[in-house]
Amino acid sequence: MRQKIILFTIILIVFGLGISEVTAISDAETQANNILNKNSTDSDVLIVYFSRTGENYNVGNVEVGNTAMVASYIKEYLKADSFEIVPVDKYPDNYDECTKLASKEKDDNARPKIQGKIDNFDSYKTVFIGYPIWWGDLPMIMYTFLEDYNFDGKNVYLFNTHEGSGDAGTYKTVQSKLPKANVNIDGLAMDGKTARSEAGKQQTINWLKESGF
Repeated sequence: MRQKIILFTIILIVFGLGISEVTAISDAETQANNILNKNSTDSDVLIVYFSRTGENYNVGNVEVGNTAMVASYIKEYLKADSFEIVPVDKYPDNYDECTKLASKEKDDNARPKIQGKIDNFDSYKTVFIGYPIWWGDLPMIMYTFLEDYNFDGKNVYLFNTHEGSGDAGTYKTVQSKLPKANVNIDGLAMDGKTARSEAGKQQTINWLKESGF
């Protein structure tokens, strides 16, 4: 009987810790969403990001993507505006299915369509662009975005999330795509788990300070 009580107590403790962890993650995602969903400033800085929810490598199922978490840190620190790149055709929540589709899009040099437009894009002097690394490249939907707007004369700062590939040379890719913009290729590349942590938030703030903000 005593052994059963001890076992039951251990189960309750483990279950309780599990609940606490889930709640903490949920709170962080809720805070990020609250930051990203409010654009009520007169800022001349815009954060544009693409970030995938659902099953993500090494972090499990998420309601706020890794890149979106970093975008929220930047937005909160700079009191900037933001725009989320949302595909017209949603990517699969299943990780393997998404990677297969992303590979096909890259092979096809596809330009997936984006929901909505940034009507006042010309009013922003500085644009932060964030994305995950897919198959050693920008997601193809990012090429859609880069080709849809005029970046001439704008200051562009880049950040990305990854699982070991750093920026995968994409900062120079963006620079070559935007020859008349001032693209800072000293960007911020962060792995997914770090992006979802306080350490990641501090790393983002340090990068912003080093970049002159």
